[in-house]
Amino acid sequence: MLALERIESVARLQDFEAEWGNFLRRVPPATPFQTPEWLLTWWRHFGSGGLRTFVFRDGSEVAGVVPCFLHEWCGRRQLTLLGSGVSDYLDPVFDPCHTPEIIERVGAELRRATDWDICDWQDLSADSPLQALGESFADTPCSVVRLEGSFEDFLAARSKDLRRNLRRYRERAEAVGPVSFEAVEEPDAELMDSLVRMHGERWAAAGERGMFESNGSAAFTREAAEKLASRGAVRMFTVRFLNRSAAMLLAFRHETALFCYMSAFDPRHQALGFGRELLAQTFRHAHVHGYKQWNFLRGEEHFKFSWGATAVPKRRVRIVRYGGRIPGMLTPSLRQSPLGNP
Repeated sequence: MLALERIESVARLQDFEAEWGNFLRRVPPATPFQTPEWLLTWWRHFGSGGLRTFVFRDGSEVAGVVPCFLHEWCGRRQLTLLGSGVSDYLDPVFDPCHTPEIIERVGAELRRATDWDICDWQDLSADSPLQALGESFADTPCSVVRLEGSFEDFLAARSKDLRRNLRRYRERAEAVGPVSFEAVEEPDAELMDSLVRMHGERWAAAGERGMFESNGSAAFTREAAEKLASRGAVRMFTVRFLNRSAAMLLAFRHETALFCYMSAFDPRHQALGFGRELLAQTFRHAHVHGYKQWNFLRGEEHFKFSWGATAVPKRRVRIVRYGGRIPGMLTPSLRQSPLGNP
């Protein structure tokens, strides 16, 4: 039987970080949002209530981690996954050899405990084994572009309108001044400042609050990007016009995939379509550097599919405790538009 450790203190979770990282090198997660660099940073900025992280071990080796916290929400004591709200993939990582036992043990732990009323676990994959524990609902899907062949072939497969607009907008901009593109692996404070400022200005021009303002995530994004950059998992893409930033995109790299996390454009140049130019150049970069997947993350905005994206279904699992019990285990059932002017 697997051993179970319940981590309920911040100090212990921090001590566990190195062991957690070693486990993920042995059983790699599918995204950067499932790493301790991301999740521990999230806890420092957004955590509330108390930690309830379950660590399963097979002897001395970690076999799975369910990183949760217990907090008051809408008048109920809720167990929520670390990272919720600003992350797009939150599947707990399990050693496949031990997944059935881990799910059984999580269910037993929930039946035993009396300090919670509801589990609400979002942004799970369509085949998440957690669906065996409760009701499963469709969640906001993500979308992915599969990359193969050359960028020239990829662009040729896009619509005639998209290709024509790319050419026309670039010609219009270059008639005024130089347009350039750059990619950096470790964005400095100045680049992050530009992204945050431009994102706010873009949404303010539309009479709305951007994500950084609405959920207070600017400081979190800065720190998370810094930590992920230390392991080579960040790319910042910038289109410059008249030697100033006109459009920017913060992406996270994981193996052969790029995840488009946050982007912005200068609203003063909206008529020049730099959001579209930025995407074209990032897709060129992805092809040249051998990436196999571009992930637009949450949302089904039309422009994503004009670039060849396909929807990725997501699930949400809800478990309600009745009189100290949870329902019997069930059979699994299967952010704002980031660029604005693509």
